[in-house]
Amino acid sequence: MQVKCYIEEYENREGRPSARLREKASGRKVDIGLADVEDRQAFLRFLGGAARNRAVMPGVFLRESEEDCVLVNGELDFDAPDELRFLNNSRLSYIFA
Repeated sequence: MQVKCYIEEYENREGRPSARLREKASGRKVDIGLADVEDRQAFLRFLGGAARNRAVMPGVFLRESEEDCVLVNGELDFDAPDELRFLNNSRLSYIFA
């Protein structure tokens, strides 16, 4: 499955800035199943790259924009009305598009 996502910035429970992916079409949360610490750190660096380049690709932070997105490809673990969860396996990928 392939999903176009935007990055939602929010404040976490500890009051710190955080970010997560949401599907552009529906707004539902997109979980890419990162349980491994190294995988999570790589994903956080990826999100940090978007924040540093916001002027170049502002649409990656906007649900309504068709210009920029995070394109997630992979196999679904489950598909619910409020969340998509991908399996973290060799078919999982995410890129700026």
